[in-house]
Amino acid sequence: MADNLAASYVPKELTAAEQDLFTRAGIWFEDHRAEFVADLLAWVAVPSVSEASQAQPGKPFGPEVARIFDLVTARARELGFRTETHDGYAISVLWGDASEEIGLVSHLDVVPAGENWTFEPYAPFERDGFVVGRGASDNKGPALVDLYLLRALRDLGLRPRRTIRIVYGGAEETGMEDMEHYARHYPIPEVSIISDGGFPVNYAQKGGLNLSLHVPAGPVLSGFRAGVAENAVPATAAIRLPQAYETVRQALAQLPADLAAVLTVAEADGATVLTARGQSGHAAFPENTRNAIPLLLRALIGAGLVEGRDLQAAQVVAGILADPWGEGAGTAREDETTGRLTQNGGIVVPADDGFDLSIDIRFPISADAAELEEVLAQAIRPVGGSVRVTRHAAPMHIDRDSDLVRLLQDTFDTLAQTKTEPFAMGGGTHARVFPKSVTFGPGFGRNPDLSFRGESVTVHPAFVPEVHGAAHGPDEFVSLENLKRALGVYAVTLPRLDDWLDRGSRSHA
Repeated sequence: MADNLAASYVPKELTAAEQDLFTRAGIWFEDHRAEFVADLLAWVAVPSVSEASQAQPGKPFGPEVARIFDLVTARARELGFRTETHDGYAISVLWGDASEEIGLVSHLDVVPAGENWTFEPYAPFERDGFVVGRGASDNKGPALVDLYLLRALRDLGLRPRRTIRIVYGGAEETGMEDMEHYARHYPIPEVSIISDGGFPVNYAQKGGLNLSLHVPAGPVLSGFRAGVAENAVPATAAIRLPQAYETVRQALAQLPADLAAVLTVAEADGATVLTARGQSGHAAFPENTRNAIPLLLRALIGAGLVEGRDLQAAQVVAGILADPWGEGAGTAREDETTGRLTQNGGIVVPADDGFDLSIDIRFPISADAAELEEVLAQAIRPVGGSVRVTRHAAPMHIDRDSDLVRLLQDTFDTLAQTKTEPFAMGGGTHARVFPKSVTFGPGFGRNPDLSFRGESVTVHPAFVPEVHGAAHGPDEFVSLENLKRALGVYAVTLPRLDDWLDRGSRSHA
């Protein structure tokens, strides 16, 4: 981190020139709004899910990630910027010819569409100041802000002394191999902003632990499938049952009303299919979500529709996934710096006379990953299950009182005319693997009480169901007004970073 480059940093209010720049950036955005929307719709229409199983030479994350890279590269060149490709793992867009650089880091891959959409996930549209589609907010809207920021600064006659390098990755949602590869082989800017979070400054991120639990089961649950991504809360879960339709319907009648209300039973291809409906969302932010997997298992248990090894497996997994905080599993942990552990059962697939359950855990700094693994191993031991670690990322933590954090924090607060504090979160960004970086915006959704110059930034389109719209959830949307605000914040931030680095370079010469 570049925290020690400028010990002379002193908080300052907006200068008249900075205030003017912020205002002109907003006017510039409005002048280019239609063009911005057209670009965003084109980007969101590409289903750029990172799929290593579809890898081809030069395309490690599959053809759709390669396609969005090609689209963005072509657009950046059309706008007059230099580009670089990085072995199919990432691309760069560059403005300036100085050897020293400031970075803007984002990603162009998305999670799978999932279920329960009101609209087509890859047929994006703009309405009432919102763009709806998978990836609109995570993270193609912010990624486009980075590109338009370079255009705006150039058009407004403000050229930083350092080269600005935008780095777009293609596998942030599936393990961050994109930036791990980039960091091993390509230039690292003096300091980089990760534009894949919320305002103000994110100074700490929980650790990430992804596990595959193998759960032996009987003939019913051995065919169980659910979920689309480890880091997305499953919206639905369904299973084929051997019992007749009427038998299942009568058995469900004895369930509590709140559980029965989320169940449907139907006949399909000579079988009875029971489906549970939950509420999808990002695994790291489980508030207002409801995992469909434990709902279905609770229904099977309560209605007496499984027995023997199926019943045992259902009881164990329903306990592990009883809540998103790990209380039922015995993995609940919490600390003052990074808050509560979150735990999501994201995917179920049949495997070896049972099923495999993918678990996504975001654990606080004070927790121990090996101990969490052992707790879950003990939880499934009664049914002969096993645990395998598929991914482990250590917690990330920088000094919240460092000069860099203070500079970014003060810049946001003076522009927003508010008072905020740096925050910790369970979401993981490229700051985990990209050296000398910090996550700073451009989202506003983490704090519902946040205002920007006296205006609320917590907005929801009237045409999207109230429980929809979040990143990784159905009907994902982004507010164009909030993206305009973010562009203005970044327009003031980059020159401040440029000056800050200059002072640090001189003081350490």
